[in-house]
Amino acid sequence: MFKLDEFSELCSMLHDKSGLEHLSQLLSGRGINHLVVSPGSRNAPVVTTLCSSPAMKCYTVVDERSAAFFALGMAQQLQQAVAVCCTSGSAVLNYAPAVAEAYYQRIPLVVLTADRPAAWIDQGDGQTIRQHNVFGHFIKKSVSLPQHLVNKDDIWYYDRLISEALNAAVYPVAGPVHINLPFAEPLYGFGITGTQPEKDIQLTGLQTFLPIKTLGQLADEWNNAPKVMILAGQMPADPSLNELLQSISHFNNTVVLTETTSNLHGEKFIGCIDRTLSAMKKDEVQIHQPNILITFGTAVVSKRIKDFLRKTPALQHWHIDPAELHMDTYQHLCHSIPMPASDFMQQLLPLLKPAAGNYAGMWHDTAAKASSRHHTFLHQADWSDLKVFETILNHLPGTFDLQLGNSTVIRYAQLFGWPAGFRFDSNRGTSGIDGCTSTASGAAVATGKPTLLITGDLAFFYDSNALWNKHLPANLRIIVINNGGGGIFRYLEGPEQTGLLEDFFEASHKLSAVKVAEAYGIRTAVAVSEEQLIAILPAFFSMNANSPMLLEIITPAIISAQTLRNYFKELGN
Repeated sequence: MFKLDEFSELCSMLHDKSGLEHLSQLLSGRGINHLVVSPGSRNAPVVTTLCSSPAMKCYTVVDERSAAFFALGMAQQLQQAVAVCCTSGSAVLNYAPAVAEAYYQRIPLVVLTADRPAAWIDQGDGQTIRQHNVFGHFIKKSVSLPQHLVNKDDIWYYDRLISEALNAAVYPVAGPVHINLPFAEPLYGFGITGTQPEKDIQLTGLQTFLPIKTLGQLADEWNNAPKVMILAGQMPADPSLNELLQSISHFNNTVVLTETTSNLHGEKFIGCIDRTLSAMKKDEVQIHQPNILITFGTAVVSKRIKDFLRKTPALQHWHIDPAELHMDTYQHLCHSIPMPASDFMQQLLPLLKPAAGNYAGMWHDTAAKASSRHHTFLHQADWSDLKVFETILNHLPGTFDLQLGNSTVIRYAQLFGWPAGFRFDSNRGTSGIDGCTSTASGAAVATGKPTLLITGDLAFFYDSNALWNKHLPANLRIIVINNGGGGIFRYLEGPEQTGLLEDFFEASHKLSAVKVAEAYGIRTAVAVSEEQLIAILPAFFSMNANSPMLLEIITPAIISAQTLRNYFKELGN
């Protein structure tokens, strides 16, 4: 307890920077020891305090949008919160795309934004906007710390707000939080002395268990269903869940469908959903329709499986998720189970019994048919985007983590059976093209492992400031598939029918990714044919060099689109 004279002395030393040491200690106490900074002036007090802490490793990325995605990539791999800090004004708004992506991908970011004193908001002062709750619905918790600390209660309140934000970053699921810090001048040369010890309010971990009666009812429904489908969305690798699903996949009445970004691998898993569905005859659709659909994870890439399950719906849909209790993607949700998928499967598996029927076998027969046609088609396919993916897969060492750009890249990747061992990530929270290169760069820094980004040309040019980063690691490899514009729009039927395809949809261009990369001192290579690509890939994938490398692959847009159309037509024959 403070004596009266000690308390008076404390209050006389407080100012609007006094809580920063508490912020530093509360972050490090939670194991948050990575900070990505975009240089500015108003955030100087935060930078001065945090980057002086021996517990904090700081990175400087000038472009705020790139910085936030860089931090997202780090947090994605570390599976722990990473802080990102910027100055006031429009700099804050540049964080928004990465904040939204982190929210829907469930990645813990701690967004620290410096602000002007509240009295100067809307008063014509420079770099001043309304920053309180600026990220709206795309943030798990937003707090504005008190600027004026005049007594012991103010410090208690300051600490409590930080604790609330840090707790929200990890519970009940991870996500971004926003801590807004208003500062008056001076922004430099201030001292922090005499504050009381910080007060942290931490969450206590818990386990979730279903009641025995509920478990029994769900197990009975599963055991009595001739056709059960498990569909996994995007998630980080979960070895425990993977092992449980491998056991479940041996039941004749159960099929497990995964995507690259599910990071689940099993001999009996169906991993190429789109090509399997494309090989399914119309008169076979009904027999592949599930009685029970069980889903977990976040985004599902395949539009075909969404259409399939909406048009031929399961009688029951169980969605397993600690937070999203009403995720009715397929419009037939009947059970929301608020717990991690691994906990649910672990509790239910002992009650499951081998069932008669051949539901899993039907799916595997269709998948095998699709695989055969897939390889036959690729054997004779022309140089195209599709052929590029086959070539990369055939020469990619198993040591790489993969980051996939959005639009056509993520969709092409779903058509191939990647061996177990690769980790896949993609910004599928919002499915935007921004930030792919920045995210991959942050991921590569965080892991130190060989990391390959495969991205399209538009996504690369959109995020070209990602290369304006002194922290780009030698273990990063970037493949840019340059077909001269947004190739997805040539495949889709709608844009071509408008007569505005090239000017307003495809965004045709003659830009060079290599020239952009060379401007930043990045090693580069170019391939314009399958033979060139095969010759380049061994050196490109080698980790002997001490710098990152970019490979630009030039492909024909019209032929690539037509090849993909012919591919799906061949699968359906």
